[in-house]
Amino acid sequence: MLSLAAVAVGSSTISSFLAELLLISAVALSCKYLRLPYTIALVAAGLLVGLLRGYFELEVQLTPDLLFVILLPILLFEGAIHLPLQLVLAQIRPILLLAVPGLLITTALVGWTLHLLLDLPLSATLVFGALISATDPIAVLALFKELKAPKELTVIVEGESLLNDGTAVVVFHLLVTAALGGKISPFKGCLMFLLEAGGGLLLGAALGWLVWKAQEKIDDHLIEMTLSTILAYGSYLLAQQLHASGVMAVIAAGLVYGNFAMSQSMSANTRLALGSSWDYLGFLCNSLVFLLIGTQVDLSLLLSRSGPILLAFVVVTLARALAVAVLAPWARLPGKWYPVVIWAGLRGSIAMALAMAINLPQRQEILLLTFGCVLLSVFVQGLSIKGLLHRLGMGFKSESVRSYEADWAELAAQEKALALLRNRRSRRLISQDVYEQMARPLERAIRRLEEKVAENEARAEIRDQQYQEAAAALSNARRWALREAFQKNQIDEKTYLELGEKLSRVSEEEP
Repeated sequence: MLSLAAVAVGSSTISSFLAELLLISAVALSCKYLRLPYTIALVAAGLLVGLLRGYFELEVQLTPDLLFVILLPILLFEGAIHLPLQLVLAQIRPILLLAVPGLLITTALVGWTLHLLLDLPLSATLVFGALISATDPIAVLALFKELKAPKELTVIVEGESLLNDGTAVVVFHLLVTAALGGKISPFKGCLMFLLEAGGGLLLGAALGWLVWKAQEKIDDHLIEMTLSTILAYGSYLLAQQLHASGVMAVIAAGLVYGNFAMSQSMSANTRLALGSSWDYLGFLCNSLVFLLIGTQVDLSLLLSRSGPILLAFVVVTLARALAVAVLAPWARLPGKWYPVVIWAGLRGSIAMALAMAINLPQRQEILLLTFGCVLLSVFVQGLSIKGLLHRLGMGFKSESVRSYEADWAELAAQEKALALLRNRRSRRLISQDVYEQMARPLERAIRRLEEKVAENEARAEIRDQQYQEAAAALSNARRWALREAFQKNQIDEKTYLELGEKLSRVSEEEP
């Protein structure tokens, strides 16, 4: 039987969790008006909560166990099931180069440089280099989607982030073992890395395949959602038990499940339900992580070490830039993408959780450097990436396009006002004299704006933009009409899938 104390603690924890959900919802709604990236706003909200610890404190805190056992499998699995394997394989060269040798180069550069500049043991700075090299570009990926960045670039950034999380965790454990006195030769270290990372990938892919085959005989979205949850957590925990990489196992399981089980062995209704469920779980866990990042930070301690923290952030950023520059000839990245790939490498929850799990004598110093670099990365890189994309011509609107949109919006406003006047006149709420007096300037403005809009519409870039927007609207209308017909049982599933493929081809072939 539960004791009263246990019930009280449980109630308190649930209340704290509900408070965090309310805060997440409030921040999400505020971001629609503040035009601030959602994840960055959550970190800011967490910092505010941390400053108000004297008045209230959220009981749910970010710990290594919470992140690695509870949240991380969901975050990795949700990201992997939505990653198109075809696009990943098309960009596998830059993804692998950045996620493995890129992370190792960054780790070595950060470790050696901070060892020389901060007079810390090399073993400790290498551990810091490994954990801080794990990227977490969630805020950037949302911006890529908003600004319609190239799909290939988005896949490279997201694919690298998923794989280098696994690489960072494996390298981190090897370096911590060495720092604590374990004897690991370079050959043994490489062998252990290959066994852990490769073993995790093979195990995850095998489990994903088994669940895929099992679901071929099932058509129940609740059971299939349960099996996918078991796959996410089971692949992670089993890999850890077998001394393989749990992170790599979840990624491989998610890729197989998302690209095969969800597309080949599920009914359309189940696929829709499963996708929505994992979208929500991913949103919830991401939100909690970024909110809790802010609550973990003691700003007074960070300010006391602001010099070393700023130095570490500069070193980490330059090390990533150098790693990208060294690997660029083999990665075959377009030159315009270099600065984006460098600057999109934000640091986040993985780095903080690894730092909190350290048991080295230099733990406190590494914690401060990690928390400081994560905050600087989130705010400096996260808030400036949009400007960088605009400078590189991604998501950028020329002055002629902006002028056209402004004229079009003003024309719509003036026409709305004139329609209102006509309505009031028809209902005899205003006299004909009043109507003519107020309508005359509106009609002049409308004629002037119509001429400007027609003149701008003759420009090629305006026509291209109109075509792209109209094509996207048509494609969405077709998909929603098919989905609605299927959900109302007006067409069967086979017809739904066949028409979906046919209309996709039509959209691709349209001039």
